[in-house]
Amino acid sequence: MSGNSKAEVPFHFLVSLFEAIARIKPKDASAPQSARGAHPALAILRDWITELRKRYATQSPQVAARIQRLLFPEDDAHRRYDLQEPRLAQYISACLNPANFAPTTKARLTGWSNWEGTGCLGLEVARLAKGSTPHSTLTVSDVDVLLDELASSSHFSGQDIVDRSATSRRTKGAVLNSLYGSLSGPEACYVTQIILKDLRPLLYCTPGSHSTRALVDFNARSIRTLTRAQFMWTWDPSGRMSRVFEMRSDENHAALGHEASLYTLDTHPQVGSMINIPKSAKGRGVAHALSILDDANIIWAETKYDGERAQIHVRYTDDGPCIKIFSKSKRDSTEDRAAVHPIILEALSIGNRENIILDAEMVAYSEDRDAVDEFWRIGGLIANTAHTARARFLRNNGNDGNEGGVANTQTTEPNCHLVLVFFDVLFIGHASLLHVPYSARRSMLESVIKVVPGRSMLAKRRSVEAGRDDSLPMLRSIWAESIADHEEGLVLKASNGRYNDRRLPWVKLKKDYVPGYGDTIDLVLVAAAWEKDRGRELRVPPTTFTTFYIGVLANSSAPESGVETRPHFEVYFTASYGLSREQLEELNFWIRSDTVDHEEVKDAELEYSYSLLPGLPAPSAFVRQPLLAELCGAGFTKSSQSKYYELRFPRITKVFRPAERHWREGLSLRDLDSIALDSVGKDRVHKDIDDWGKGVWGKVASPGVKCTPKRERTRDEWEHKLEQLDMRSKRRRGASEPLEFSP
Repeated sequence: MSGNSKAEVPFHFLVSLFEAIARIKPKDASAPQSARGAHPALAILRDWITELRKRYATQSPQVAARIQRLLFPEDDAHRRYDLQEPRLAQYISACLNPANFAPTTKARLTGWSNWEGTGCLGLEVARLAKGSTPHSTLTVSDVDVLLDELASSSHFSGQDIVDRSATSRRTKGAVLNSLYGSLSGPEACYVTQIILKDLRPLLYCTPGSHSTRALVDFNARSIRTLTRAQFMWTWDPSGRMSRVFEMRSDENHAALGHEASLYTLDTHPQVGSMINIPKSAKGRGVAHALSILDDANIIWAETKYDGERAQIHVRYTDDGPCIKIFSKSKRDSTEDRAAVHPIILEALSIGNRENIILDAEMVAYSEDRDAVDEFWRIGGLIANTAHTARARFLRNNGNDGNEGGVANTQTTEPNCHLVLVFFDVLFIGHASLLHVPYSARRSMLESVIKVVPGRSMLAKRRSVEAGRDDSLPMLRSIWAESIADHEEGLVLKASNGRYNDRRLPWVKLKKDYVPGYGDTIDLVLVAAAWEKDRGRELRVPPTTFTTFYIGVLANSSAPESGVETRPHFEVYFTASYGLSREQLEELNFWIRSDTVDHEEVKDAELEYSYSLLPGLPAPSAFVRQPLLAELCGAGFTKSSQSKYYELRFPRITKVFRPAERHWREGLSLRDLDSIALDSVGKDRVHKDIDDWGKGVWGKVASPGVKCTPKRERTRDEWEHKLEQLDMRSKRRRGASEPLEFSP
């Protein structure tokens, strides 16, 4: 397929890199820190790049970009294939070369996630290979081009990918036949996982299939993984590639940057090419947050709005303004967010017609309450206003997993709409503002944005002068007020900090970042499963329960009626995080002897009945007797097709044995709803009618969730909590923990 085989890198040569990394032995959890400090994968990458340049000195300038897309498929935001394991297995079973692979069926491949399976479809494909098979003649370029063609049929791919094959588009099956037809066993194995955008189970796995060994003998530091940043610095130690990628967030531009002369290279942002979004440090308390910004002169505490990130590019042409919007996941979401296009142009109406790049948060807004509404309403609003496949997907399925959030298309308030909250400006006219201090960028933002109530806003913020005796209590007070106002949190920004400043990073303050300070409730654990993503994070086989199904008692009033009724649970969300590896191993050992396989479960075998939310993947097994679990989360939300509140980003902090605490101590649906409404700052439904009735009979109405006395009491309680946290932090200041960052 390639025009010049000498200039092209064979795909099997890239597979040799994959195989070398996969052979690295993970370090035991008990290994001393010095033994775990090396980075074998990075050393292998250096040697491989050196060998590549010896063998293929005249390779294409784009080879670095192509290798990145194949080595880090999870970061490839432009290509979507609409293929997960079940559907891909069906295609693969029909297009493997019979000369290289034993005959197979779809059923055999779809067992990848069973207890007897490997937990990886790519490995199941490799199992079918007939011993040593010849290498394919495909090059890295060939595979990359075929993947472009495969992705072109997905409406979720980048528009440039979709347009590229618009005139002569082949079916998915035809493209996959061209791709798999000549592949060897190892090559087909890796291509499968590249399409599934996850090479982790091949490159970074732990040996053995025993759950206990995988959890206890190894940990997150047993294997050091490669990052895209490490690849770019290894490929181009001058840093040109990394600098261009930071400005353009595109591996093609970055590869060209490496080839260009330092003096001819334009490393400025470009309107229409996404700028990398900086990660924020997690503040574990006020004192901890201030210590991160020790070099700041003034710190601005900016309200963190609960919405979807939008990097907005506006280019003015003779035909009028051209808008492009990127999401946090780097996807072009311009048409998804068609409803905010008029808001953008209205907000920019006071400025000159200059090209501009803005940072904003897209939130739901309630006209009835004249306030930002809950995050989960955004999905419904997009479903009703977007012009793209995401709208159709949301209307049909309710949740596309965008931004890590949950969308509910079932409930859309008539007076609820999308609003933009602007918080930064990155480029204007022909000038990059990335190296301009935050204080100047904010002033520029205020000069170009027209605030329109209920449509466009500027992020609220308050200043704290760093280094003063009252800095700590002042910031504690600001955070406590934010919590009392039911806001998501704060983002601290140094006045003298640049955009994506590693010395003065943005710092997020959210109460759930502090252990024990999130929303904590007791609910019931009724089932368990191995979940693919969590299983691969932990590097454990499908024989390990990683994910637990949480239920809420729906018939709590039944015992009071005197009628003997089995408890009935609404099971509508899962929790995969919170427990340490040792706690997870103990829980697996404890519950495994008292579970019933999902396929074999009969109502009579359980002490309870249940309803599983439509769309929730079926668990592997149910526990015969429900267990009480303590969970912590970042507030409450609603998932698609569910009318009940659930914890957002739930984490299990403890599972109780029946002798410790009975499951009946868990919350009922009514109690959970009351707690959730209080957390999100809403009164219960019909409270206004109840209050009117009490007034008629001369009774005192109950205080509203946002009444002044309650707000002040909540603020004072949190100020005290945050002060106690800082005092505890001061006492153990000796051991500094590494910073954690979040997107």
